[in-house]
Amino acid sequence: MRTMYDAVTAANIPADARMVAGYIDRIKLAPWSAADWARFPYAVKVTIVKKASTNDGHVLDVEPGDATPAEAPGWVRMRRAAGADPTVYCNLSTWPSVRSAFSSAGVAEPHYWIAQYNGDPAIPAGAVAKQYRGNVAPGYDVSSVADYWPGVDGPSTTTGVEIMERITVTPPNAAENAVRVFLSGSPGAAVIIRPRLGGDGYATPMWVGDIYAWGNDHQGVGHNPTKTGGYDSKLTSHRRYDLPGAVWADINYSAAEPFEIDIVG
Repeated sequence: MRTMYDAVTAANIPADARMVAGYIDRIKLAPWSAADWARFPYAVKVTIVKKASTNDGHVLDVEPGDATPAEAPGWVRMRRAAGADPTVYCNLSTWPSVRSAFSSAGVAEPHYWIAQYNGDPAIPAGAVAKQYRGNVAPGYDVSSVADYWPGVDGPSTTTGVEIMERITVTPPNAAENAVRVFLSGSPGAAVIIRPRLGGDGYATPMWVGDIYAWGNDHQGVGHNPTKTGGYDSKLTSHRRYDLPGAVWADINYSAAEPFEIDIVG
């Protein structure tokens, strides 16, 4: 699970955020500028539109003053025709109305990003993200996001980063251990940790804790995931960790079974 920040004012979001969402069209408030997006050169970027007539963006914002539940199916149909795999954002209390609109329109449901400000990052069944904290000072929202978000993490947003190497890690025991990996030092450097699937199609859970990464100048780089609020160290499927500029990293883990690490960048 990943952490994502969104805000009307991009400058309110922590500069080291690794996943951000912002507006790209306008009803009353101005959308993010190119400079706003450029504040987060290594972050996964999620684009939000307010108007159902805007044929752009990853996400349609369905809330008072923006798109309505009844408008959502038309936007989703339009975005699919443009080759996108769209998502609709709405409040938990509005979600049944949105789903009913898709059923009535005969349009297959999109992915959902649900807002429920209860401080719990657990993503509801049927959703891909949950906005669980709102208006955190100085003015941003916090969401938990699935390890893979179709339409955002898919081919349409690829940066051309390729797998350089896949290594197999055989834990010496089921306690906490560490493995050192070597990376390219490029802006796209990252690792993807992959628990193995069993014969039943499910992975034996493993845990990933601190990740310490260093660049060519022997300075710490990247982002230690355990320092992100709401970080879930338990993995039951593959997860990507971006380590821009890293030439090597130590990954602390606990696993009872062998697993793979993809080195990308």
